[in-house]
Amino acid sequence: MKQEKKTNIKDTYRRFRKSNAYDILYNKGVLYFVLAFIIPFLIMLNGFRRQKIHPYGEQQMLVIDLWHQYYPFFKVVREKLLTGGSFLYSWDNGMGTNFLSLISYYAASPLNWISVFFDDDHSRDALMYILLAKIGFSGAFFSCFLRYTYGRRDFSIVIFSSMFALCSYTLGYYWNVMWFDTIALFPLVMLGVAAMCRERKWKLYTLSLALSLISNYYIGYFTCIFTMFMFIGTIIIEGKGVKDYLYKFWLILRSTAIGICLGGFILLPAYRGLKLTYSMNNHFPDEAKFYDKWYDIIANLISYSKPATKEGLPNFACGMLALVLFGVFLFSAGIKIREKIVTSFMLVLIFVSCNLNILNYIWHGFHATNQIPHRFAFIFCFVLVAAAFRAYDIMLKKGIKGYQFILLFIVPAFVLGLNVWKASKTDEGFKFEGAFRSSAIIAAAYIFIFIAGKSFPDKMKHFRRSAMNAALALAVICELVSNAVLGVKTVGSSSYVSYPTVYNSAEYLLDTMRNDDTSLFSRAEMTTTYTLNDSALYGYHGVSQFSSSANLSVTKFFRKLGLYASEAGNRYYYRNSTPVVNDLLGINYIMSRNGMLNNSEISLERIASKENVSLYRSRYPMSIGFMVKRDILLTSPEGGKNPFEYQNEILRRATGMDVNVFTAQPVKLVDYENMDVVKNGFGDYSFTVADPTNRDKTYKAKYKFAGVENASLYGYAENGIIDTVNVSCDGVTSDANIAVKDYPIVFPMGNGQEGSTMTAEVKFTEGRTAGTYKFMVYAFKKDVYDEVYAQLADEQLELTEFTDTKITGRVNAKERGILYLSIPYEKGWSVYIDGERTTTFKVLGAMLGAEVGAGEHEIVLKYSPDGFRTGLVISGASLLVLLGLAYAEYMNRKNKKYNKEVKNEKSESNDSLQRD
Repeated sequence: MKQEKKTNIKDTYRRFRKSNAYDILYNKGVLYFVLAFIIPFLIMLNGFRRQKIHPYGEQQMLVIDLWHQYYPFFKVVREKLLTGGSFLYSWDNGMGTNFLSLISYYAASPLNWISVFFDDDHSRDALMYILLAKIGFSGAFFSCFLRYTYGRRDFSIVIFSSMFALCSYTLGYYWNVMWFDTIALFPLVMLGVAAMCRERKWKLYTLSLALSLISNYYIGYFTCIFTMFMFIGTIIIEGKGVKDYLYKFWLILRSTAIGICLGGFILLPAYRGLKLTYSMNNHFPDEAKFYDKWYDIIANLISYSKPATKEGLPNFACGMLALVLFGVFLFSAGIKIREKIVTSFMLVLIFVSCNLNILNYIWHGFHATNQIPHRFAFIFCFVLVAAAFRAYDIMLKKGIKGYQFILLFIVPAFVLGLNVWKASKTDEGFKFEGAFRSSAIIAAAYIFIFIAGKSFPDKMKHFRRSAMNAALALAVICELVSNAVLGVKTVGSSSYVSYPTVYNSAEYLLDTMRNDDTSLFSRAEMTTTYTLNDSALYGYHGVSQFSSSANLSVTKFFRKLGLYASEAGNRYYYRNSTPVVNDLLGINYIMSRNGMLNNSEISLERIASKENVSLYRSRYPMSIGFMVKRDILLTSPEGGKNPFEYQNEILRRATGMDVNVFTAQPVKLVDYENMDVVKNGFGDYSFTVADPTNRDKTYKAKYKFAGVENASLYGYAENGIIDTVNVSCDGVTSDANIAVKDYPIVFPMGNGQEGSTMTAEVKFTEGRTAGTYKFMVYAFKKDVYDEVYAQLADEQLELTEFTDTKITGRVNAKERGILYLSIPYEKGWSVYIDGERTTTFKVLGAMLGAEVGAGEHEIVLKYSPDGFRTGLVISGASLLVLLGLAYAEYMNRKNKKYNKEVKNEKSESNDSLQRD
């Protein structure tokens, strides 16, 4: 009975081996593809679970720019997917943004569509699972590369694919979620290169390259650069002659061009959008220099060590198995010398590029990065793991040779030895603990597995292969699990329940605002920032933005107005400012998350509150567009002496009225603590510390100003040596700890009127004992601005239609002038007056404007990103070319097959005649 049962099992297995299911699962690699996806996915999920990332705890993975940028933009994408909004433009941040250009870097991932299946409360969980899927696909596509390139079809490809998917690059930089689509697709592109060089198959390369660039052009640029080296290297390894090389060179040029052009609809607008940013202002390094010591980079290849997250050494570590096998790859027989040379060259290229400023600059698109200096380091991991797999493949195919045991020790011993040498030079000295101990133990375990594998006789080579795969898989998974936990812990987390802060109250007040607003469009802003893209996070039409796509002209405009702005930091954002600024930016509602404002009575009216959050409506509401005098084009491009004088000049030129809304205020009383100050002019001061040797003393200046009837006071402080300014009105704090250290800023001094005293306590940067600074106060005259506002508000653009990409309205111009639109100027905007397209231009160096004649006119604004239509045509034409080439290739194969069949039939017929 038992014998019969065994026979049935064997028969069933034999039938299964001959079935299509077996062919698909094993020969086609589907099983290994699935496992190479699932294992990294689960290991990384376990890392999140161990760090109590929601839904497994009260933490979340949102940190650094994932907190400030990527998740808020992800929310906008999700909202547009749900509501059918346009992906060409967004009003949710930056006063209006070329959204296609923005998402080309931040959120073009096709996997983001999964977010529509999650409700708003779980959208952060959706982003986490999307990231895990990207990591899983990194392993899955790497398994495809290994299976095709080296022809192995067993569980070993899953082991090495998991090593690539969870290398230290992934564990240190996973918070840059938008990079990992293209990183996952990278092995697929390289597989396409290999297939092209071996079999002249070009379609996989073309399509995977296109998808890589569409998903994230920035990482896709790295892919394009390395493709050149991969192609040359593969051609050298294959070595099929000059004629074959020239044809394949033409083939890859053609395929690369088609792949890039397929993404034209998003790549061209992205490029045109980048030309408006600070990123275009880069300078080639004056001299070559190295960032780090070479031995530090090599020593950092050990496992179980913290990955770099923002700054630090390149994340090259892929696990100790890669180091154990690399010596075998370099010195074993059975691997072509040219293959070793090509692989070594690729590793050295990336290694040197990460440490040499000139090459690093070129790799990053001729751009100096702001932190994360080695963003292409994943390519090193790809090559190193592939080389290690090649060594393992040779050992399984040709058997484990005795001399290879020595080779197994060479690289890990060298790397570990460097760590010992480095530690011995420190005060603490070398200790056998931590990452070194764990790495040494796991490396010894790998070597022991190979030694044990050698003990199996040749006739048991199939069992030996299975046993070694199982043992290595267990060890590698243990190593990766520990590294994943360490990586998530190193990157850090934030509180799930408090993100975003006072969200329910803010949502309630935003709904209140929408019900209160009778216009089709109004902007709102927060008096303080929680992230630097709050409007995208909370879902309102705001003016602040922090992104690589930040419009440089708008950034400069904000700085001239006295708002926080940094050109190099790619950011500009709002703080409670003057009514003039609010009207120029079209802000009609202000929300305070920190209780009631005590500086709003003249310009703002509180209309609602919930818990500690208050909503205010402007007493000077302004449409997105209004008429101004043509003289506004003569406004000083540099911004004048200070933001108040700049705003005065704008209003004089906009209205033709010879008035000053802001007037300079004298200091009523000043007190300097432990410092000597000299006044050089209005608002300009020089100081020296009385006793610079006394580090325990604090240095500060306290200025007092008298209130002015029917006016509000506003202060201005420039950065440099001022750290913070604390403001109070009649002894009550108005706005504590106004940060000035990084950016100059205009700030309100309170509601004080005649008889009140406003105090500003200026604190200086610690350690500065002398220097100059600017601090001044101006009064905003309500009665003067009432006249100015009446004139501007009388010729506003009355909206009749408003969508993401089209605005329709009417304006009644009393005389020929300029229609000022609080929309950042871009070539993508077209303005039509009574059906006729008119010329647009910059107003105040940043905003959109058009000349309008006297009388009543219908105004239509339409938006299409600069380059989008051209890019769409290029993409469409490229798609037709691709389909045409694919069809021609198909017909050529079909004709060849037909001709071969005809030839065979003729041959059989001739043979038959001869027999007859």
